[in-house]
Amino acid sequence: MLSLFSRVSSIASPSIVSLRYFSASPSVWAKKDKKGSSKKDNGKKSSSNTPVEDDEVEILDPKKILTEVKQQCDESFKLYSKSLTELKMGKANPSLFDNLKIKIDDSYTATFPEIAMSAMKGTGFLNINVFDPAHSKKVISAILEANMNLNPELDPKNPQLLKIKLPNSTKELREKQIKDMKALLDQYKSNTSFKNSLPFIRSNVLKNLKKVDGSKDIIKKLTTDIDATYKSYVEKFTNSFKTTEKSLN
Repeated sequence: MLSLFSRVSSIASPSIVSLRYFSASPSVWAKKDKKGSSKKDNGKKSSSNTPVEDDEVEILDPKKILTEVKQQCDESFKLYSKSLTELKMGKANPSLFDNLKIKIDDSYTATFPEIAMSAMKGTGFLNINVFDPAHSKKVISAILEANMNLNPELDPKNPQLLKIKLPNSTKELREKQIKDMKALLDQYKSNTSFKNSLPFIRSNVLKNLKKVDGSKDIIKKLTTDIDATYKSYVEKFTNSFKTTEKSLN
């Protein structure tokens, strides 16, 4: 997640002012921290010729904040879309075996991508190409032991090729896919503790915004714009779900 605050330093006579900013052209200046004196003078008055470290202030750039919020929401949508596609494809997903572990021998267990790769063949088959034919039977055993309801078969003419016939889509399967897709949508739309969700992104930026003490009108306008952005992305997520759901029927 992109940081909303960064730091710069500016020399102002007779003191040094430390700034936390969004852009070089501030729209709103926050109020300084109400500390009496700097740590260096220990409460004592400093002479007019000696620079004194002042307290931090914040500068607000609404345009930059809104841009960063949109970037975060875009990244969230990319992650959501990837997961949604995987749910839609189900067992027709070539990356289905990416987390599968294959025991090669007593001292070495490989991951599927290390020793094989899979690809769709038409609409009803998955083909697996095993890099070393000596590992083909081990891959078959691993898939069967994973209880994926898939039955890989070795091509009699090619010891490195495994073929898997995918089960036909059923009403029950589509219902489960839709149920899982709804749960995924809810996670991104409503789960406030999920760091990639829209509510998490919104609440995080608004929490940072509360730390800024500046023009109420500009902060209010920015908050309204953030809420509008949030709502537009909620609609975008929902429409993506509806389109995918429709494609299954």
